[in-house]
Amino acid sequence: MNYDEGLSYTLITGASIGLGKALAYECASRGMNLILLSLPGEKLNDVKNDIMRVHDVHVKTFEGDLTRRACITALITELENLSINMVINNAGKGGSHEIDKVPLPLIDSIIALNISTTAFLSCAFLPKLARHEKSYLLNVSSIISQYPVPFKTVYPASKAFIYSFTRGLSEELKDTNTSVSVLLPGPMSTNGSVSRRIEKQGFFGKILNLDPKIVAKIAISQTLKGKKVIIPGKLNNICWLLMKTIPQFIGVSLIGKIYKREVEEYQYA
Repeated sequence: MNYDEGLSYTLITGASIGLGKALAYECASRGMNLILLSLPGEKLNDVKNDIMRVHDVHVKTFEGDLTRRACITALITELENLSINMVINNAGKGGSHEIDKVPLPLIDSIIALNISTTAFLSCAFLPKLARHEKSYLLNVSSIISQYPVPFKTVYPASKAFIYSFTRGLSEELKDTNTSVSVLLPGPMSTNGSVSRRIEKQGFFGKILNLDPKIVAKIAISQTLKGKKVIIPGKLNNICWLLMKTIPQFIGVSLIGKIYKREVEEYQYA
């Protein structure tokens, strides 16, 4: 990376596809300079070049596997001389499985990326955020973070960690210049396989499904307004309230039947 004097950046993980890519374009449309992160081989430079073609912003990229501590250390070192006033921890991993068929390395990678990486990057970049008159941290959880979900099990549990961690961090930093928010999106058609899974959910998935661009617009707008918990979409907000009021012994059974439909046809590694 070439370091630029006097510029501040928004860092976005998982920025090559889906919601992360939509967040990158939304931030760029607001004149934010970007640091985009993704796994190698995901055409991140194509995203960078297109954003710079459309928007007058600076964009830097970093490719690596954030489940590896050495990669995180290398990232922090590489960004040492850059000013960062917003961090968006979007990268995440999931899938639908019968629990006895889940590959153990997948469980390890979900926990490493969704839990460890989110917590580590949030804390690692707080000193950079604190240097600004106003700064922002946005962590991406999920609307199902509040519910045990059969046939997903590890994924919603990891998102529950993100929700709890971010809410605690928000309270701890409430008297500082860093605003901390958590995003709870519902279903999104981020790629072909996810779209097929949403279709298998039936009516439930279809009515809650939102375009990632819409979610990104709501997420950035409300983050900049300092909202602590962001649930995009009216129907998702209703769903959130229902999950808060319906007894779990009823809700878990119902939601398990919905997600079991994904497993019947699709298996994910």
